[in-house]
Amino acid sequence: MKRALPQLETAREGLGRPTIMDRALAQRHGVPYVHLAVFAIDVDRVRDETERDEEDEAVPFGWEVFLTARYLAWRCDPSDDATRAMLEDATLAVLELPPSDEGVLGSQLPFAVWALVARGVWPSSLEVCFRAWKKKPRELEKELGKLFDRGEILERSLARFALDTSIEPPIAPPTRDALSSLAASPDAAPQP
Repeated sequence: MKRALPQLETAREGLGRPTIMDRALAQRHGVPYVHLAVFAIDVDRVRDETERDEEDEAVPFGWEVFLTARYLAWRCDPSDDATRAMLEDATLAVLELPPSDEGVLGSQLPFAVWALVARGVWPSSLEVCFRAWKKKPRELEKELGKLFDRGEILERSLARFALDTSIEPPIAPPTRDALSSLAASPDAAPQP
């Protein structure tokens, strides 16, 4: 009699859309990469949920990029070689994803990295990640400038907004913890 090994079900739970999470990068960079990707994905899921109501203008254009950039400035030090490698790998991986009609959750990550480089918060050597861009997103840069000018007050408000938005499945615990810190502390993230 022939026995078969148990098989994993082919239908896996997911978010219903592609995400920026890269298994190889998760193995290479570990928990810091996973937390970064999950934060970007969760914030993008909140944006997606709140964007459905087109008349709701509770948040400004580009808020998800701003909040992700503030998280990056708070949690990541690009002068650390391992962190820099993770940022470069994560950014390039997202930029190399094939286009998707439904959009890729978390794809604001490269724009957040770029925003920190463009504002001079992070070293210009990270611009190497953006060589493939034919044109920089100048409109986004202009809008982000307005958001960065509002700084930590806007950061706390947007973090609370994200925490208060109900999404399914719920925001992951590491994202909830990071958003709670950003929402609570006036000096949780350094001011770019």
